[in-house]
Amino acid sequence: MKSLLRKYSIQLGIVFFGLFLVSSLFKSGWYLSHDGIFHIYRTEEALSMLKLGHFPLRWAGNFDQGFGIPLFSFVYPLPYYLSSILSVAIGAMWSLKAITITSYIFGGLGMYLLLSSRGKSFGLFGALIFLLTPYQFLNIFVRGTLGETLAIGLMPWVLYSYQNLKKINNKLRWYHPLPLAVVLLAHNFLGILFAAFMFGYMLTDKASLKRALASLLISFGISAFFIIPMITQKNLLYSFEYKDLTFRYDQHFVTLKQLLYSKWDYWYSVPGENDGMSFQLGIAQIILAILGILSIILSSRTPDNLYLILAYLGTIYLMHGKSYFIWNSLPLLQSVQFPWRFLFMPLILTPLLSATVLNLIKPKKLRYCFMLLFVILAFANIRNYRNPQQFLDNKEYTDLYRLYYNKTSTTFRTEILPKWSVPHERYKTDEILVNSGNMTIDALTHDPLKINVTINNKPDTSEGRVTILRNYYPGWVVTMDDKKTIPIEPTQDGMIMLKPELGVHNYEIKMSSTPVELFSNTVSLLSVLTLGYLWYTNKKSLTSKAKSK
Repeated sequence: MKSLLRKYSIQLGIVFFGLFLVSSLFKSGWYLSHDGIFHIYRTEEALSMLKLGHFPLRWAGNFDQGFGIPLFSFVYPLPYYLSSILSVAIGAMWSLKAITITSYIFGGLGMYLLLSSRGKSFGLFGALIFLLTPYQFLNIFVRGTLGETLAIGLMPWVLYSYQNLKKINNKLRWYHPLPLAVVLLAHNFLGILFAAFMFGYMLTDKASLKRALASLLISFGISAFFIIPMITQKNLLYSFEYKDLTFRYDQHFVTLKQLLYSKWDYWYSVPGENDGMSFQLGIAQIILAILGILSIILSSRTPDNLYLILAYLGTIYLMHGKSYFIWNSLPLLQSVQFPWRFLFMPLILTPLLSATVLNLIKPKKLRYCFMLLFVILAFANIRNYRNPQQFLDNKEYTDLYRLYYNKTSTTFRTEILPKWSVPHERYKTDEILVNSGNMTIDALTHDPLKINVTINNKPDTSEGRVTILRNYYPGWVVTMDDKKTIPIEPTQDGMIMLKPELGVHNYEIKMSSTPVELFSNTVSLLSVLTLGYLWYTNKKSLTSKAKSK
């Protein structure tokens, strides 16, 4: 036992230090943050949809007052798969806290493994600088961004997997594509941006390029069930046509002054420089990045190191208003909404750049003093950032919970609203309305994903029409008498219009998959089977080597 503790003493130290830094999350009750309450809604909704057999998650049938929205087709699903399952045992609040804490510490451990190949002290220093970066605490305590915290915690593991893949004579293993695939599912924007960074990073090493690109392709394939519809079906959303009804990227650039230092606060990002939240890189992190860049230029100008400099400076530039022309010409980039979201890249890159500085400090004692100095400086900078603005008592939480319950889970209702719907909020007391004709409605049963109804449509001078009070979306399918598919169309206010056939028939209105979603599901399935094939061939290769010995 003692030998085991000694062997993993550094990892345990990182875990306990990380727990100390976010220890305020262990307090009972929920805390005030920008998105925190939305994650509770989404967790509960994900669990509700999974219980109804809706997999993969796409439709949130209870949201928008029961009209439903395609929430999980456009908002990163992985955190809610995890939180919904965990919530069965420990409740929604603690499941979200557990994922946040675990992701944060998991990232530190990943950074340690990544850099410890250069020495244990390198790994420990990189992990501590990673954990002590101000943006971590902005995401956890101010913004309450579950998906971004999870994605950032997984990114060092993507780099570690790639580092393993680069080893001479190493084959593509079944586990190499997994970390990036999980990042893509943890947060769509950050996942795609980080994948683009990794693609460029892979180009710096020609020896492993084919294996790396194959791994990258499989990663996208695994996450295709979410990524492909998220990108290609964006035009089905109201916010795609009316971009002023969501956040505008051109109002949220940051200045160099804000990156160097900006006052810590718990308010929001606003147009101009008077933001109510801090975008500082961290004093220690800025100095380390500058020293790292200088050390690479002076002593280690390898392609991969130079790429790290380009990526660091490039992301700083993309957060500044001078990069407007780039954002204006790339619609996909505009989906990021906030240019300062690129702060995740300096968070990842600074520990890598700092390792090149440590390489130049040969005397161990001097290196340890250098490390200790910067860890103290980094901690001093964030010492007051380790708490949320306020923990809510039962009444405050109940009032907040009721404010948006079953309405929306985004700042703007129109952000994930189907394009056929209307911008104003609606309420319903029925599931079906008869618009015209002579008909009776019988045997009506329904849940958030399905409606079963028997309609007796009698001959009449006017054509029979009924409105299904759900938001129209191409995923809805209507089947008559379990045989015939009946065409539907949107009403003027974006609900489902059905024209029943004459006679007594049973109609099932069910949320299914669009052709794009079906294709994407197939790609993901084939990619998972590819992992299985890799696992089999890897195992077979290891077995044959063992026999030859």
